[in-house]
Amino acid sequence: MFQKYVFPIIIFALSTAIFLYSPLLSQSFHPNKTQSQYFVSAKVENIIDENVFEDDLAPGIYRGTQHLKIKVLEGEHANETVEINNPLSRQHNVLLDKGSEFILMIRETIHGSHFWAFNHQRTTPIYTMAAVFIGLILFFGGRAGLNAVISLYFTAALIIGVLIPAIFDGINPALVTIELMAIKIVVNFILVSGYNKKSLCAILGTLVGVIMAGIFAQTFGEWAHLSGIYLDKGEDVIYLATENPIQVRWLMFVTIMIAALGAVMDVAISIASSYQELQQANPKLTPKQLMLASMNIGKDIMGTMTNTLILAFAGSSLTTIMMVWGLSMPVEQFMNTPVIALSIIHGLAGSIGIVLTIPFTAFIASKIFNHQNNEEPVINANVNNALDK
Repeated sequence: MFQKYVFPIIIFALSTAIFLYSPLLSQSFHPNKTQSQYFVSAKVENIIDENVFEDDLAPGIYRGTQHLKIKVLEGEHANETVEINNPLSRQHNVLLDKGSEFILMIRETIHGSHFWAFNHQRTTPIYTMAAVFIGLILFFGGRAGLNAVISLYFTAALIIGVLIPAIFDGINPALVTIELMAIKIVVNFILVSGYNKKSLCAILGTLVGVIMAGIFAQTFGEWAHLSGIYLDKGEDVIYLATENPIQVRWLMFVTIMIAALGAVMDVAISIASSYQELQQANPKLTPKQLMLASMNIGKDIMGTMTNTLILAFAGSSLTTIMMVWGLSMPVEQFMNTPVIALSIIHGLAGSIGIVLTIPFTAFIASKIFNHQNNEEPVINANVNNALDK
């Protein structure tokens, strides 16, 4: 019984080690702070004065100013009581009440310490929602749910603890992403489906799909004169580099591989599972018949998954699309807007990766699974119907 948990325990320990030691190992090339500032928790003890009013154009948003007496809860200034002014605008809107906990930014200058109400304290609802999410996975998924949570934890460790430091160290983002995603794919399928031929098919199919998605995104992105600098904060990260410049050109490849990975993994395991189930239902089916039947099953998956990626990228650009519509921008100008063009190429590249994953996974399965040779295979009615579509 314990053997079933050995691999998950190893992956959990490895993920924790990455989170613990990555900051130490990456300290030499970690971006230096340009200003002496840090963020701590604080609490409003009293509202000395305020002049706020509801925004006519954005109901529920209040603008104006607040004069607050606050208590710093942690850091060098812990337990100190200070008074701050809290200006409220549409962009910076941290409206506070008596007793509210919030994030305070403290900036140290030659003229002393400056305090600013930086943000609302949002960790409690976020951690609570994450706990509900994990609880539901564990309740309904059991051991499989536990493995899924560990897989997510491992993914976060690879991206935060390895990929991002490697990019800041000047390593080629495309190469390191392929390596890390390959590791992630192998670990994920072993955790979720076990070490078997079905997992191997899904691993290889997923790797092919996400790499092809990245290649298409990079190729057509550069053809459209786009690069990672047009990504959100793409230009800002350039100035964070220390000795080694960030290879921002390849960030498009990285983002599409990460964004499309989940959908491609779903497609690959679905095709591999379908192939295996069809073979077990009728062992006399030939590899070609099984491959065609699996690809027919993949047609239905293709329709939903491609919509998933396109809608995800459309949702991330919704406000930009609203601005374009509101300004009555011509179609040509709309299509040539860098943010819109980048979202379209990402959505299409991810969808291409999904489409290619289906035949590749089915083909790989036809080579990996064992088959019985029979000159006159018996084909059941369900498979006949699938082949006739």
